[in-house]
Amino acid sequence: MFNETSESGSGVLRSESYLTTDYLPDEPVGREAEINSIADAVRPLARRKKPDNLLVYGPAGVGKTTCVKYVFDRLEEEAGVKSVYINCWQYNTRSSLLTELLIQLGYPAPRKGKPVDELLSKIREWMDKNRGVALALDEFDQLEDRTEVIYDLQMLNEEAENSLGIVMVSNHHPSKVQLDPRSRSRLNCHTLQFNSYDTPQLINILESRAEQAFRPGAVPDEVIEEIAEQVAENSGDCRQALSTLLRAGRKADRQGVNSVGDIEI
Repeated sequence: MFNETSESGSGVLRSESYLTTDYLPDEPVGREAEINSIADAVRPLARRKKPDNLLVYGPAGVGKTTCVKYVFDRLEEEAGVKSVYINCWQYNTRSSLLTELLIQLGYPAPRKGKPVDELLSKIREWMDKNRGVALALDEFDQLEDRTEVIYDLQMLNEEAENSLGIVMVSNHHPSKVQLDPRSRSRLNCHTLQFNSYDTPQLINILESRAEQAFRPGAVPDEVIEEIAEQVAENSGDCRQALSTLLRAGRKADRQGVNSVGDIEI
């Protein structure tokens, strides 16, 4: 029942990891304009200037997080600016988010229940000594205390020696990301919309991943085109397209065929 071909065996799949949501490509495909917009927002940090705060929004599976992480990695590697990524699903309160920020800045984990003022004081201490920090808040709409957090971060930005750039990522339109007028005014952020992937974009992504994940010749062009067309018509969700291709590869391995084109998708 479970005696299937392994990744190191003779099946069509060479490495499934390239088809999973955990994989971060060397460079995102089909999002050059969006990448440039994110880079423009945080670029001033490299010159010790105040960056533009940015709200990145769009439906799930359209590359928002991938592009933000890509830009943040380049910012840290090329300009030496500390870049921090926090998922607000996991750290959804004021205290937990500030604690995680402090830990990622290199401080020892503070004891539970440490007052927010002490957390903010330590973060400011770090900002005074270093050249600045870029902070990505993914799933921002899941943050329970977002009004307080934004107020805290903007106060740090105004009082510290160096700057903090905030990039928020949300599945919702900016009008549905609730902030009180005071915090919204302080934040003064730009917005960047990610639209759903179209068929040509999905084809390019699937071709790139298939080349890494499958053995040569195992995925015919018509299979990639079929998956891309179906997903583009349905949702434009890259994760769905990659998941469909992964399931097809696993099915081909179970059936012992040499090509994904030999099975029904």
